[in-house]
Amino acid sequence: MGRSRVKGIAVGVADLRHKPKFRSERISQLIYGEEVRILGSEEDYYRAVGRDRYEGYVQKSLVGDLDGDRAYKMAERHRAGGLQLPFGSYLSEGEAKRLKVPRKLLVPVDRGADPTSLAGDFLGVPYLWGGTSDFGYDCSGFTQRLFRYSCIELPRNAGWQRDAGEAVNGFEAARRGDLVFFTGHVAVYLGAKKIVHANLSHGGVSITDLADGSGYSKRLLGILQGIRRFEGADFTGGRA
Repeated sequence: MGRSRVKGIAVGVADLRHKPKFRSERISQLIYGEEVRILGSEEDYYRAVGRDRYEGYVQKSLVGDLDGDRAYKMAERHRAGGLQLPFGSYLSEGEAKRLKVPRKLLVPVDRGADPTSLAGDFLGVPYLWGGTSDFGYDCSGFTQRLFRYSCIELPRNAGWQRDAGEAVNGFEAARRGDLVFFTGHVAVYLGAKKIVHANLSHGGVSITDLADGSGYSKRLLGILQGIRRFEGADFTGGRA
């Protein structure tokens, strides 16, 4: 195809699939205004890669040309211009005006945030394999979206996230905003051995107290793999 080119997601949420087929596995999602680099084309699909270097196939009809630089991110879900814009959607100045998005929902794209404070807003959001939006999250899609909104970029899946960051020596040294890893799973640490995570066991985003002695907590502790901290992430002053 020659040199790759950059486009943007033109719908609220677009599935990134393993193969260029509608019934192919959803491996991730991209939300409105996120940039994708187009690597190739197969019938109705682009082969594309996002900013996290996760590569897959997205339907061509869900992608469009970018309307200016990304100036804002959405503080919460909002319906505008016939679109459901999920939390964290990216808009240019022109798009924000054209879609008549309320100013209170527009946050400068480079403004940081505390993911541990944001996390409580998504309690009860359903679990969705490959999900990265507040319509449905999987475990690593949830952590990645929270941290991306907070201007800290994480890899897409739990294994890659586990291999990144700085190792933390147990819960005694852990602090709010660290990521806690289990076999095939990741959660955000809230302090006092509490975690918030998108999990299939409870059907969505929930808080788990790992010190409550429940069978579920014991099972998680039995597959604990470690705790990691990411550069620039200090959320010790955040709220639960």
